[in-house]
Amino acid sequence: MAKCGLIGNPISHSKSPALFKAAYGDGPHSYSLIEAPTCKEAMERFTGEGFTGINITSPFKDEVMQYVSLPDNISSTLGSANTIVSREGKLHSYNTDYYGVRNTLEEFLTKSPGPARAHGSTTGRADTSLHGNGLTAIVIGAGGAGKAAALAVKDMGMQVYFANRSFHTAAPFAEKIGAEYIPLEKIPLMLGQADIIVYNLSMKIAPLEGVSLEGKIVFEANYAHPNLNCSGAGTYIDGRHWLYNQAIPAFRLFTGEEPYAPAMKDVMGL
Repeated sequence: MAKCGLIGNPISHSKSPALFKAAYGDGPHSYSLIEAPTCKEAMERFTGEGFTGINITSPFKDEVMQYVSLPDNISSTLGSANTIVSREGKLHSYNTDYYGVRNTLEEFLTKSPGPARAHGSTTGRADTSLHGNGLTAIVIGAGGAGKAAALAVKDMGMQVYFANRSFHTAAPFAEKIGAEYIPLEKIPLMLGQADIIVYNLSMKIAPLEGVSLEGKIVFEANYAHPNLNCSGAGTYIDGRHWLYNQAIPAFRLFTGEEPYAPAMKDVMGL
């Protein structure tokens, strides 16, 4: 039996408990919100109350790595995790936000006409087929979700511009993965080159005010309070797709079982 939960602040609005319930119905597994003001207190509850797995959301995705003994390749590269599983007293970390971005974009690109069409489906980072080859993406925001998004589109074979207010937060990571850092104010200058924009901020930034995103694929992480849903994008992908596609691999890691995807889609309204 898996006892799972979510840490972050705030998390009362989260759809994760409903998603988990849909995934496993009346099975023996459980999922709850671990309400705590700090990552330290949340992790103390996780280890002290018998939880076997947790999801992590903002603002704890980076800080939680200090508690991990065995990071997987993706969470190690990112320095950020959104999923932790306890096995034999050791904490293993993963970042399924990577798959939330990659699997969603590959699904939409497969449906797209013309040169943006993808071929096949992904099985993970080790898959060497470059479904986004020849495309250019601007990833905006350098938090845990933003870093996962940048790595995902880079691994898809895209040219990636990683935009953030702070050079020191974003530039070293951009260099690490072979992307290019740009400051937020440079975004309008780069839009002409961009096929895809992945937006990871909680508010709309000034450089995008009044800017046309016609013909672009816009993928926004925030599903509760979207900022770019009225941007005139050629294709707008809201954060429900991200949440669903990151939850599938996370719930597999928690339970070792296949979640019931149709019910999860119903919960998300997909």
